[in-house]
Amino acid sequence: MRGKVLIVEDYTDWRDLLSGILRREGLDVETAGSLQEARDVLQKSKDLDLAILDIRLVETDETNEDGMRLLSEIRRKQEFTRVIMITGHGTMEMQRKAFREYKAFDFFRKEQFDSGDFRQGVQEAVQEAARDRQRSRNKGYMHGHRFERWQKEKQRPSKGEKGEF
Repeated sequence: MRGKVLIVEDYTDWRDLLSGILRREGLDVETAGSLQEARDVLQKSKDLDLAILDIRLVETDETNEDGMRLLSEIRRKQEFTRVIMITGHGTMEMQRKAFREYKAFDFFRKEQFDSGDFRQGVQEAVQEAARDRQRSRNKGYMHGHRFERWQKEKQRPSKGEKGEF
């Protein structure tokens, strides 16, 4: 599996753990430890398959939902990027919000983390993003190809226009 992944996690240990798992799976992984670092990476990367976001990027602030804010930005700006949320403090309400309002692909809790489930979720998200991106390219190509063919056919004279009576 080949794909581009961004991990946004403020705890270095978790960031290293997740990136290690995904690099062993053959993924191209970038990491960020803050909201601003993540925005900088997203600005440069237009073909990102997956973003893995910690909901609370400043653990000392219980009202902090920078990960949710970033999820919203990604959904608006990066059509094909899938997002997996990960948290140590998430509530059921927060999980519902991630799925219903922002269309998160998956959601993992740190205290119940299973690397096998995580790897499978990542694989499915990357494959779906790649599939949708390819479909869009094919659709654009076919649309352009049909237009070119129509233009050529339009320029060819029909049988009645060749001077036949």
